[in-house]
Amino acid sequence: MSAESPQRGATGQRLRLVQPSRWRLWELPRPVLAYVLLVDVAAAAAIALTCAFSTISTTDLVRFGVLLAGSVVHLEAARGIERLREVATQGSPYVNLKSLWVFTGVLLLPLPLVVALTAVTFLYAWARVDGRSVACRKVFSAATFVLASGAAAAVLALGGPAGTPTIPDGPLGAVVLLAAAVTWWFVNLALVVLVIALSNPGAPLRQAFGDPAEQRIVAAALALGIGMAVVVVHAPWLVVIQMFSVPVLHRTFLVPQFQRRLRSDPKTGLMEATYFAHVAAAHLDRLREQGGSAALLMIDLDRFKDVNDRLGHPAGDELLVVVAKALRAELRDGDSVARFGGDEFVVLLPGAGPDDVQDICARLLSALRGLELTLTTPAGPVPVGGLTASLGAALSTDHGDSVDRLLLAADAAQRIAKDAGGDRFVVAPLPPNADLPVPR
Repeated sequence: MSAESPQRGATGQRLRLVQPSRWRLWELPRPVLAYVLLVDVAAAAAIALTCAFSTISTTDLVRFGVLLAGSVVHLEAARGIERLREVATQGSPYVNLKSLWVFTGVLLLPLPLVVALTAVTFLYAWARVDGRSVACRKVFSAATFVLASGAAAAVLALGGPAGTPTIPDGPLGAVVLLAAAVTWWFVNLALVVLVIALSNPGAPLRQAFGDPAEQRIVAAALALGIGMAVVVVHAPWLVVIQMFSVPVLHRTFLVPQFQRRLRSDPKTGLMEATYFAHVAAAHLDRLREQGGSAALLMIDLDRFKDVNDRLGHPAGDELLVVVAKALRAELRDGDSVARFGGDEFVVLLPGAGPDDVQDICARLLSALRGLELTLTTPAGPVPVGGLTASLGAALSTDHGDSVDRLLLAADAAQRIAKDAGGDRFVVAPLPPNADLPVPR
């Protein structure tokens, strides 16, 4: 097997663009394909309709150029982080701040120029930021922007001043602007969520909505768009300053969020295993200096493979989410919990001793047994209850004060619990070279 060179890959992509029969679009499942084509056709119809009834002035063209320049500066400044973010957000809405410039255009420009701004912005982003992504996805995303912009423009036309696009003034104008922004957000999100839901029919609908924090970023982008429009109309010389401040805000918003995403398990929202190891090492170092103790737990769900085999992997993922919430509910504020891989979880209990471990392990097992939930499967809802797990525990005072030693000891104890039938916890035995207590 030989790896395809970047040059051959790019050549193949260009050939695919000019040969419609090779488009990845046709590889989509039929329901998804039908929906994507419907959205694309609706956007094309909206474009044709608005072009037929719009007039464009010189002022409009100047404003279009200003917004396009701002968008290009923004995309260039943020393209490094955006390349990583788009890969990391597969399967959920990919939120970016293109909406800032497009919504500003909705407030200032005739719709044909808003469409042109959307098209050029997406083409530039595809060429400079995410050119390896499938072209039909970019076309669909641009189509959602067009339809959202058309809906927002309709709200402005109904509630704002008659005639060419302008920013409504006064308290009523603020209400109209808010309604337009909400309309743009709702239409765009609904179109994107539906295609994700159709592409993943077995996944919970909430997964299609993605991280709620990202929708707050969209709200901030739309609010910035209103402010940008005011600057363009009343103080256009300040736009240059805005062009350079927006990328800074972009990184301020999205880099920390992206880092949090890298630190979190995408299925459960718990810590990711590598980040957990970093946090646990910091805790252990501090406890070593203070003369304190800690415990580490390895938790493995019993017969989880049977759930995947019998009900499907989406149901198994749903079960993991519920288990993660149950674990967090039983742990203390200072405890750290991570998904270690598959159906395994790992917990660090700073300051815990033998008695604490006995109590916490018993509570965790009891909480899992008491879970009653209904999982979504292709055959319909299936009730599941009485979950069990095998727990292994290791103590820093007995098994070492490094993360690796505690993980090895806790994993060995967890395997003992599993081999004994599960639904129990086992504290790791003392290592052979451990110092025994001196009898008195």
